[in-house]
Amino acid sequence: MRRDGSAIAADAAVAATSVKYGSDGRHGDHVAKLARQLYEAFSPMHMLGEDAERVLSHAAHLHDIGYFVAAKGHHRHSAYLIAHDQEMRDYPAADRLLLAGVVRNHRKRPRPAPKDWPKERRQALLWLSALLRVADALDYEHTQNAVITQVLSRDGGFDILVGGLDPRPFAVRLADKADMLADLCGGPIRFSGAMR
Repeated sequence: MRRDGSAIAADAAVAATSVKYGSDGRHGDHVAKLARQLYEAFSPMHMLGEDAERVLSHAAHLHDIGYFVAAKGHHRHSAYLIAHDQEMRDYPAADRLLLAGVVRNHRKRPRPAPKDWPKERRQALLWLSALLRVADALDYEHTQNAVITQVLSRDGGFDILVGGLDPRPFAVRLADKADMLADLCGGPIRFSGAMR
């Protein structure tokens, strides 16, 4: 997605779809902010471009629209709405499928990309899904309190220092959501309160 009319049209499609399905804008904005921080922190590993970062931000804003249909399986409903809703017609087709896949993977067991996708597109799906899962888990309670203060490479893994939220009560959920990122990084992802 270039920074031209197609990017503007994509942004407008995401905004319209988010409003249409009553998405929690504050949660979406906060998850997008956290996801962008993670995207930057892990950029030396994923080496994805600006277009992928835009898809990640859009996924953060649309990942919960499926609640409009039903809470159970909302990740699948969200992906379906992204892929088929008329509001999304101006979103570039290839990126729309990637966006739907990232949103589909934000909870439960992630699904792999179709085998006919190019290798770099399959990698983008894995990385963007992994980053969205962690960002969403950090704002699971929709409080917008979590702040990523640092991401450190240490002891064969990564430490994500979180301010505004004690990650210990959410340790199981965070570990579950970080499993995909840990696989991509080749080491554990650890969460701790930010140093004061």
